[in-house]
Amino acid sequence: MPAAETDISRKGNLRVLAAVLAGGLFTSLGVGLFAFTIPLLSLDERISGAWIGTAFAGYYLAKLLVSPLSGMAADRFGPKPVLALASAAGCLVPLAYFLSPGLTALYAVQVAMGLVTGLIRPVGLAALGGSASGPALSRRFAVHAALFNAAAFAGPILGSLLYTTGVMGPVMVGLSLCLGLALAATLLLMPREATTSRPARPKAGPARSKGRAAALLLAIGGRSLGIGLTTAFYPIVLAETLGRHGPVIAATFAAPGLATFLGLLLTGRFGGKSPDTDRVVMGLLVSAGALYALGECRLLWQFATFGVLLGLGAALSIPASMYFASSLSRRQGAVFGAANLASGLGFLLGPLLGGAVVHALHSPAPGLKVAGLIGALCCLPLLAYVFRDQFHWGSGLSWTATGLAAGLLCLMLVLNLSPTLRMEAHEDGLYRFTDVAMGTVVKLTIEAPSRKSAELSARRTMTAMRALQQDFDHRNPRGSIGRINRAAGHAWVKVTPRAFALLDRALTFSAATGGIFDPTVGALTTSPFYYAMDESVARAKSGLVDFRMVLMDRPGGRVRLKKEGMALDLGGIAKGSIVDAAVALLQKHGVQSGIVEAGGDFRCFGDRDWHVGVRHPRNDAVFQTIAIRDKGVCGSGDYRQFVSPEKKGDPIEHHHIIDPSTMDSAHRSIGVTVIADTAELADALATTLFIMGPARGAAFLEKHSPDSACIWFLPDRTVAYTDNFPH
Repeated sequence: MPAAETDISRKGNLRVLAAVLAGGLFTSLGVGLFAFTIPLLSLDERISGAWIGTAFAGYYLAKLLVSPLSGMAADRFGPKPVLALASAAGCLVPLAYFLSPGLTALYAVQVAMGLVTGLIRPVGLAALGGSASGPALSRRFAVHAALFNAAAFAGPILGSLLYTTGVMGPVMVGLSLCLGLALAATLLLMPREATTSRPARPKAGPARSKGRAAALLLAIGGRSLGIGLTTAFYPIVLAETLGRHGPVIAATFAAPGLATFLGLLLTGRFGGKSPDTDRVVMGLLVSAGALYALGECRLLWQFATFGVLLGLGAALSIPASMYFASSLSRRQGAVFGAANLASGLGFLLGPLLGGAVVHALHSPAPGLKVAGLIGALCCLPLLAYVFRDQFHWGSGLSWTATGLAAGLLCLMLVLNLSPTLRMEAHEDGLYRFTDVAMGTVVKLTIEAPSRKSAELSARRTMTAMRALQQDFDHRNPRGSIGRINRAAGHAWVKVTPRAFALLDRALTFSAATGGIFDPTVGALTTSPFYYAMDESVARAKSGLVDFRMVLMDRPGGRVRLKKEGMALDLGGIAKGSIVDAAVALLQKHGVQSGIVEAGGDFRCFGDRDWHVGVRHPRNDAVFQTIAIRDKGVCGSGDYRQFVSPEKKGDPIEHHHIIDPSTMDSAHRSIGVTVIADTAELADALATTLFIMGPARGAAFLEKHSPDSACIWFLPDRTVAYTDNFPH
């Protein structure tokens, strides 16, 4: 080829690269900012979880269906017309919201953006596949994936800024502008002669076999399944396990993505040769192993470490798998259309799998482990080809080895789908079990004549606790409290007798405290990270917080909230009530003594003394050990969920315990521990006495609950007791 033609070809390929990178970046940025605001809108407008789920399912389904069609269209007409048409549609569709503002329009935009991204991403990758070969192509795929991850970070940040006022108009304009920039990049940079076809090769290598192609698509689907499940449930795992404040959870959640971004930059910069299949398999298996480990993590450093490994595995496998896919056929549109179809199936099935695991095991953590195992299983056919073609094991040995690995992974899968209740130890007739419920670790200590009877009682108790949690939790739209909140200001709601009785007791207690304890503070606290919101937002909701606006129809067992926007949050009493119910159930089944503990709050029962430690709120040390018998003990502190102080040692200004009179975090205490006759009473008193502080709190106890005792940890690091608190 003459030098002049070579220069023209090189310039054209560079323009293709610039067009695909710029268009993909702006598209991902726009979709990211829009998708991030949909859950925020649902919280503000009290939209049901079913609506959110169908909206996102519609997005993924549209993307899934259009991906293979987009590839075929690009192969026939070239990438530029397809990308230009998709970007133009993406630019115009959001503007339809201004013609008919409402949920229906947002739903339509969500589905339409699924079609747009289902066109742009595979066609862009196909255009890249036709623009280069060898190590240069691998580097281009790495840079493309790195920019995609960068946009995935920046999009939600931009969306949060545009949605500051709670109005969707700026968000829709931002989405339209991003797609407009993607359109401009396509029209200005993409050469008319760009193609998705690669030059013919004289001989087809083993990488082009149909078996290898199917193995690669299966591995891509397994990886996407893990990503989809992680996106939906990993934040919940972090919040439940760490019990930390928002910034820590957000940073930990972002660690895999950040590691992927940095890893992709490195692989794109320093990749010196065409990637082999073993790099794809190695990266996928590292990610699968890290995902499994995340389901076992309990400490912050563990989540951070395995999160980084998860991201590095993705960085290793993504460009290599793209290059491998590109080598399967000259028709790059068809190749990447099929790859995106496999990826879309994974994204669609991942959240569904996670939901099924949570429903069966009542915890999202096992879902991460199951996704990791399925991802590893999906890699095995590709691993067999690596053993055969790169390690020269032979077909028989290669498939036998992977078959044994598949059997081991399936066994692990069955074990991880079993109930999570496990016996930790037993001594002197006491059996100790650990499980997860109510978003925390539950520990049961049971005195029983045999392991079999103890385990049967423990399983029945955990089942009952989870059922009550589902009924009392405002996050469950089908539970009693969730249904009351959704109907706020509109209708009466028939609830379960247990929920009605608990709410009735909560309102009675609210009246005794003069509104210091008020379950209608849920108008604020049902929003994620409410304690980090602007003060004006909290004050604006003050008119929705008043326990007297909860209407109770006692003959009909119905409840109604007077004003739209009101919400109940029984978090200050429900856990204690569930612990008491667990104790009652154990006693009903013949357990004479034991302890039910949930996240540090517990109820002991039976004719024996139990020694428990009182934790200091500013460190993990036990402040003192007390002996109690047949009592409930609950604590409350500003250290459970909070916004970090500016400097270490500074007081915590914003945390999750809200004083309804100010709609701001309470500061008369930094922690309390309460002893009462029941866990429910101790739970409600813990929140109340934390807000009141020792002077007012001691007077309240003397008048309303003289048999209860309390210790206060104060902001100046001093300690105050009631006279009857055990020393």
